[in-house]
Order: sequence, then structure tokens, then C-alpha cells
Amino acid sequence: SIAEPGLCCAALPSAGRWSPAMVDLSHCYLHTLGDAEAAKLADLRGRMPDIVAKARAASTDAAAVEPGGQTLWGVRVEEQSDASDIVLLKYLRAEELDVDKAAARVTGTLVFRADCKIDELAKAELPDAFRGHDFITGLDADGRPVMISRFGGMDIEKVFGDTEAFVRYRAKVMENTIALLKFEKGAAEVLTQVHDYSGVLTSMYKSDVKNGVGAISKVFAEHYPEFKGKTVFVNFPAVFSKPFQALASLLPERTRKKFVILGQDDHEAMFQHVSPELVPVGLGGLLQEPRSALTSKSHMAIPRARDVVDVSVLEVPGPATVLWELRVCTLEVGYEVLFVANGGAEEEVVAKSDPGVYLKAEEGVRSGQWTAKGAGKVLFRFRNEAAWFKRRVCICRAELAQ
Repeated sequence: SIAEPGLCCAALPSAGRWSPAMVDLSHCYLHTLGDAEAAKLADLRGRMPDIVAKARAASTDAAAVEPGGQTLWGVRVEEQSDASDIVLLKYLRAEELDVDKAAARVTGTLVFRADCKIDELAKAELPDAFRGHDFITGLDADGRPVMISRFGGMDIEKVFGDTEAFVRYRAKVMENTIALLKFEKGAAEVLTQVHDYSGVLTSMYKSDVKNGVGAISKVFAEHYPEFKGKTVFVNFPAVFSKPFQALASLLPERTRKKFVILGQDDHEAMFQHVSPELVPVGLGGLLQEPRSALTSKSHMAIPRARDVVDVSVLEVPGPATVLWELRVCTLEVGYEVLFVANGGAEEEVVAKSDPGVYLKAEEGVRSGQWTAKGAGKVLFRFRNEAAWFKRRVCICRAELAQ
């Protein structure tokens, strides 16, 4: 069936949350708020005492919260503020400006979060089986928190065997990612997610997986409105592509644009959506644990087969210590790190691979530091001399030590 590839289809919105004639929601953000949308927000705001009262009546845990203390993602929703307006507007957009439905949904979320102790869950330690699969790596160029999930290394029985534990695990990761949002007027309101399917086996078709994915999809659809930004699927198995595309074709264009499907080792395309310094080493990026001392943006070089590419990355104003990193994302490459003094043509070798000995992708990041005696520039040279046909995607960066 279309829903067979459980994990990938879980990224799609549930049916019934959209209609073919989509409502224009472009003025339902605080920084673009239209008059009609402002009136809807004021209506929903005015219903908050009743919303909270209903939540307290439905949940003893919600009733135990101090007066005025009801929160969603750390935002006090009973108090008027930019942050609480942003939260309420998410519910209005999710229900296409239907205030009655938005109000009921806010009530439901308050009850859900109180009964399931979501705020406590966000601070809890994950059991071992759930660790090492997800990486919250920082903010992308648009300020959206980046969450990368790698499904290939999961122990299916331990991760999916207990549906409630799986739901709590995914909810915790979502909470920890949302915590990076500022809830400020004009700031990012959604997430960027990367789903890595390398190593995913047919065991992902098991009923436990489907049950877990179905349960968390329902939770996210009902209680995490308007947090889905861009989802990039990388190393996507061909067996999943046609069912996924068939399901995605049923969605409105505004929703389809949120999904990007990439094949095996398509690092060049992936880095157009998430910069290499936010991508873990195991997925072809520069992000290491413990974190590197470098914080600068990286540069990408793509030498063709038998080609050499130079990348100038740093101007050095005078004597200074330079930190540098580089890697190749697939296969192998030869490299040199060079310094050219101002006014001079001679290249000084900072580091290089030996002739005929290449840096391999599985070696991860090569790094070092070097002291410049004067002003000049640092450049990287990548030699794709071992390839007959294929290009190499290489990334590098350098900066002055602080």
C-alpha cells in the first residue's frame, strides 16, 4: 500500500488536515498580520480563560498548574505577548482560521502536555536504545533549528517494541529542537529536519514500526501545529520513492514544497539546504563530537575527474595562528593547505596528503593549526586525480584562532 514505507510517510501531514482549496495563510503570522487575521487572533485570545478552564476540568495535572501558569513550549499563553500571539497563530493556521477548532485544539494540547508531563520529558535522559540517532545541530541560515535523524542504526525491537516509549522518545527530541526557537516577531517559527535512510532495512515494514510511526504522527499532527518547515530525505531508498511520491502528489503544492528527496550520497544537494558545519561527520559533514573550535562557515569544492580545484577561504591580516579543517564526502581526494603571502607568488605548504596517498571519506575531518608570520591568504587545493569519471564533493574552512 502507499503507506508501506512507515518512517518516510510519517513525515507527511496526516490526511484531513488540509483541503484542496487551501486558505491563504500568508497574513496569519505576527510580522505580516492582516486585519481579518488580527480579529481572529483577538477572538481566540478572548477565549483563553474558557480554554484554560476546560483544560483544568479535563485534567487533574492541568488543574494543578498555578493560576496564569499554563505554558506551551515555555510560553505563558494566558498572558498577551508576542510569544503567546505567535503560539496562538500557529493553531489558527493549522485550523485554517477556524477559531472554534483552534480553541478546541489549544485545550487538547494543554491537557496532553499536562497529562503526559511533556515539560518534564524534555529534561529527561533517554534510554540507551534511543540515543545516538538524532542530532540537534544548531540553526540554519534562516534561523531554523536543525534536527538530523538517522534511522539505519536503530535496533528495531528496542526502539519500536514499546509504542509509548517510542512516542515519548520522538516527542522529547521534538521538544529539545523547538527549544531553540525564539518565539519572537519575524523570527523563524519552523524546523529544518534531515532524515537519513542509509542502512534502512526491510524490517522497517514490521507492524511495530507502523504502530509507532502512526502513533507519533497522530501526536505531532494534533499537538505540534505549524512546526514543520523543510524536511530533507537523504540516502533515500529507491524502493520507497514511488510510494512516497504517490502519497505526496495528493498534497497541496504549499505542503509538497516542504519535502526534498535526495538519493545516495548527494552531498552537494544536501548542503544547499543544510550547511556542512551543521551536518555530522558520519553523514558527510564537518560536525564533530566534541565540537570543533572552528565556528566559521565552510566552503565547498567539486573537482571533476582528473581535475584540480583551488578554494581561497581566509585573508590573514598579519602574524596569527590559523585553524583549518577539510574533508572529502565520498571516496577519496588528494589535498594541500597553502599560504600565499601578500605581494608574493610563492606558495607555502601548511599541510598536504602524500603523493599517491589519498584522504578517504571514512577518515572524516582532517584538521590542524599553523602560525602565519605575516599577512596573506589561506587556500585549499583538492586533487581528484584518482577518479576516472566521478566528481568529488570536498568541504573546508579556516579561521584565526581566538
